[in-house]
Parts: sequence; structure tokens; C-alpha cells
Amino acid sequence: MLSARPQGFTLIELMVAVGLLALLFMLGLPNLATWLQNSQIRTAADSMLNGLQLARTEAVRRNARVRFQLTSTAGAGLSDWSLNASDDGGATYTVPIQTRSSAEGSTGARIGVSAVVTPPAYTVALGPGAGLPASVIFNPVGRAETEAGVTRIVRVDVTNPALAAADARRLVLVVAAGGQIRMCDPRLALSANPQGCE
Repeated sequence: MLSARPQGFTLIELMVAVGLLALLFMLGLPNLATWLQNSQIRTAADSMLNGLQLARTEAVRRNARVRFQLTSTAGAGLSDWSLNASDDGGATYTVPIQTRSSAEGSTGARIGVSAVVTPPAYTVALGPGAGLPASVIFNPVGRAETEAGVTRIVRVDVTNPALAAADARRLVLVVAAGGQIRMCDPRLALSANPQGCE
């Protein structure tokens, strides 16, 4: 005959399990914070890459000029952007296509813009807010043009100033004069990895 033995955990077993879970959580918390901040950088860079590609596609599709504009102020350096088409040949850009706010998943990401890429271009990061306000106009054949009085987007650095230098990730977007748009990681060599910058 089987004896009736109580099933379950003792109080000591539960305390040990809770203690181990707390220890694992405390050890993983810094890595989780770094991962979240790096994912905000990736989200902001992907968003801008998609926005730039959409602007070029819409310019060709509409047979009109389309402006991709970074709408954040220089001090903030947020990754907000908007797309507007011109209905009068390029004098004004009043036809809204799409907008994106940094509140949509990339509040910690900051951007800096440069109108030139000179070698060695990617060794030093652009500071958050550098070169803003900035825009690029895609003409009806998909080529990138400059807007008078505004920094032309040639290079965009996406960073997160909250990250320590050892954990910092930076992604770079490059817009060529021919309209080609590319995202790269400056930590990687282009000769060894197609995701590299130079």
C-alpha cells in the first residue's frame, strides 16, 4: 500500500529558487538596457532607410520631386522625418506622403547629418544634432538633389548618447548623388563584410 505523501515545494526550496531568479535578473539587467538602446538605434536607422527609399520610389512613381526632411531641431537630434511631394515642379512641397516620429520606438536614438563624405569618413561619429535641419530631394528619375539653404543629406549617423563607449553602436546611412541609399556599420570593414562602411 502506498503512503500518502504531500506533494509540492518546501519554503526553503521556494526561497532558493526566488533568490536564484533575482540574481540572474540583476546580472542580466545591464545587458538588457544595452540591448534595448541598441534596438532603438536599429529601429531609427531602419525607419530612415525605409523613408529614403520610399521618397525615391514615390518621386519616380509620381514623376515629381519628393522631399525627405529630418524634422527635428539641431539641439534635439531626434529621428523624426517627413515625406512631401511637390505639386508645382519643386518650389513648394505641400503634398504629404508620410511622417514618422521618434516616439515610435526610437526615443533614445540621436542623429547627426553631414553634407559630405570624405575619407576616412566613418572613423569619427557625427555629433547628435549636427547638420540639422537637413533634407534631400529626389527628382523624377530618382537622383538626389540639394534644397537651397538646407543641409543636403549625404550621411546620417544614428547613435545613442546614453550608451557607454564600449557598448555604443552606430549605424550610418549614405545617400549617393545617383539616389542609391545604403546603411552600414562603421565597426565592420567593407572588404570583409558587405555590411561594413569602408
